[in-house]
Amino acid sequence: MTKPFAPRSSWPINFPTVVIHSTVKKRDQHPAYASAKAGDFKAAISLVNDLLNPDALNLLGQNIGYCDVMLAAVTAVEKAGFNAIPDAMAHIIGGKMEWLTDTRELRQTNFVAHTRASGWHRIVTPPTFGGNVEKGRAYVLVDDHVGLGGTLANMRGYIEAKGGKVIAMTTLTESREASKISLSLPTLNMLRLKHGKELEQYWQEIFGYGLDCLTEIEASYIARQPSLDAIARCLADGTEKASGSGVSTISIPKP
Repeated sequence: MTKPFAPRSSWPINFPTVVIHSTVKKRDQHPAYASAKAGDFKAAISLVNDLLNPDALNLLGQNIGYCDVMLAAVTAVEKAGFNAIPDAMAHIIGGKMEWLTDTRELRQTNFVAHTRASGWHRIVTPPTFGGNVEKGRAYVLVDDHVGLGGTLANMRGYIEAKGGKVIAMTTLTESREASKISLSLPTLNMLRLKHGKELEQYWQEIFGYGLDCLTEIEASYIARQPSLDAIARCLADGTEKASGSGVSTISIPKP
């Protein structure tokens, strides 16, 4: 079995959808967004204070119940610089909900340049994570945006491999229907029916985990391809394009 580039966990039944606070349009129109994305923490606080949704916070609280949780933000460097938005979100949510906040013990350890990147680029440049995890601790993951969901899935995989438990996730914005992050059984069955055991074996060999660890959007994205050869070509093309941009990428040869 291949050691995973970034470990993942399969999805439990009824894992909650990612709690979303605002829209991409409102975020992009906010005067503090660009500065916040480039590392200005004051700008990030302004952005989050304006866009954080009280109804979404209530939903997040309902998803968690009375559990003693730790908020953990995706701490990452992107093309524009350090993304301060997740940290600002965790700081403000922690204050409002009286939850503990991880003090950057958990962090992304590689550069992947996922902002506005293609789906195949995102898949072949999986984020990796490091830092201390409290064994037995329940975690809530915080990021500024969920697209294919790979970053949150990988952070969850890292935390659970180290003995923690991820029970919920929240982001400022989402791509279309990306909040439905956990892979549904019908989508998994459809992917397996269309591409058979060969895809399962190939995915395990390349990524080190099974199809059941994909997100709903990743699985649907992959399933659009007509064959395993087409999937392999897309992955190889994504690797080739990403390899010249200074990002951490999996090496996938062309079929």
